[in-house]
Amino acid sequence: MISGMSGSQFAEQLIGAERMGKDQLYQSNMTKHQTQLDAYEILEKSLNQMTKNLEKLDGDAFDSKTSTVSDDNASITVESGAATGSYDLYVKQLAQAHQISKSFSGEDAALPTSGVLTIQVGPDVADTLTLDMAVYNPGGNATVSDLTGMINSHPDNPGVQASLVRTGGQVELMLSSTETGADSTIDVKMDGADWGMTERRAAQDAELTLNGIDIKSSSNYLNNVIDGVSIELNKAHGVGESSTIKIESDTDASEQAVKDFVDSFNELMDQINQLTRSMGSSVLDDINDDNDKDKDEDDDDDDDDSPSSVTEDQLGALKGDSSVRMLQNSMRSAIFDPASNGMRLSDIGIEMTREGKLEIDEDKLAKALKDDPGAIEAMFTGSDNYVDRMDGIIDPFTKSNGYLDLKQENLDKQITRVEDNMARHDYQMEQRYQIYLAQFTAMEATINQLNSASALFY
Repeated sequence: MISGMSGSQFAEQLIGAERMGKDQLYQSNMTKHQTQLDAYEILEKSLNQMTKNLEKLDGDAFDSKTSTVSDDNASITVESGAATGSYDLYVKQLAQAHQISKSFSGEDAALPTSGVLTIQVGPDVADTLTLDMAVYNPGGNATVSDLTGMINSHPDNPGVQASLVRTGGQVELMLSSTETGADSTIDVKMDGADWGMTERRAAQDAELTLNGIDIKSSSNYLNNVIDGVSIELNKAHGVGESSTIKIESDTDASEQAVKDFVDSFNELMDQINQLTRSMGSSVLDDINDDNDKDKDEDDDDDDDDSPSSVTEDQLGALKGDSSVRMLQNSMRSAIFDPASNGMRLSDIGIEMTREGKLEIDEDKLAKALKDDPGAIEAMFTGSDNYVDRMDGIIDPFTKSNGYLDLKQENLDKQITRVEDNMARHDYQMEQRYQIYLAQFTAMEATINQLNSASALFY
C-alpha cells in the first residue's frame, strides 16, 4: 500500500485502538477483584492463627507444672492438674522382690523322675505352678538347666523367673519374683515338703514417710499417693536424711502463651490497618520488617502458621469493607474491657498503645503469674474470659459459610464474570479484525491493479 503498511498491519492497528478501552477496564476490574480476594485470604489466615494461639490459652497453659527433687533418692513425674506444694520425703527402705536359690553340682545335674514340684508366689494358693516330674522327666534325661525352661515358659507361671548362677564348680538355681512387695514370697515344695531353698533377698514393701505420714507400698512406683504426681523411689535415705519435693506452676509456659496471644493480636491489627488504609510503601516496609524481626526472635519453625505479609498492591484493598473495621474495633473493645473477675490486662502488664496494639511489661507479667496464677488463668479460661470473647468475634468471619467464605465466593464469581466478558470481547475483536483484514486486503489488491494499469501508459 501507499503507506508501506500491509492490509493486516492496518487491521491490527485499528483493532488495537478499538479494543484498548475495554481491555484496560477488564484488566483493572480483574486486578481489583484478585487483589481483594488475596487480601481476604490473608485476613483469614491471620484470624486462624489468632484462633490457634487462643486455643493455647484455653488449654493447659496455666495448668503446666514443674517439679524438683533435692537429691536422687527419688524422681517424680507431674501431670498438669497436680496441686502446687512442697513435700518432705524420707525413704526408710525400698520394695524388693523375693529371691531364693538351690545349689546343684552342675547345670547338667539330673532331675528326679518322680515327685511333684510346686512353686507358689504370694499368699494365694491359686498362684501356684505345678510340675509333675513323671510327666516332665519320664526318661530321666532332664537337667536343672532344663528346669529353668520348664518354669519360664510354663503357661501357668505365677510370676517367677528362673535362672542359673555359676559359682565355680557348682550352679545355683535362682528363682526371683517378678513383682516386688512383702506378698511376693516364693514357696517351693517337692511332694509337699520344703525343697531346701535358701533365701537370697527378702520380699519387702517400700516404707516411707511423706510430710510425716507413714506409707507402705508393694512397689517403688507410687502413682496414687499425691493426685497428679508419680513418685519413683530410687534408694533409701541414711539416718537424718530426707528429700524435698517441690511442685510449682510453670510460669514460663503461661508467660509464653500470653506473649503468643499478644503477638498474634498485634500482627492481626497491623494487617487490618494495611488492608483497610491507604499507606505509602515505606510504611508497609517498616511494618513488615517489624513482623519479620519478631518472627526471627520467636524462632518459630512452623512457617506455614505465620501470617502472610501484605504486598504494596494490597494496601487499602479492603478499605471499603466496614465489617473488617468493625471486627478490629470489636476486638480492641473486648480487650479493653475487664474480665469477669474484675481484672484487666493492664493489671498483668499488658497495655494498649495509642495505635491500638498491645504492649507487654514482661517484669509485671512475670510477677503477676508468680503472685496469683489462678486469677490470671480465670482471665483467659473462666466465665466471660478473653479467649471466649475473641472467639465470639472471630468465628462469624472464619466459620464455614461465614463472612469471609461469602466474600471470597462473591469475588470468585466476579472474576469469572470478568473472564467471560474478556473472552467474549476477544471473540468480537477477532471477528472485526477479520472484517477489517478482508476490506484492507481487497483495497490493497485494487490499488495494485490500478498501479499495474497506469504503468502501461508510461
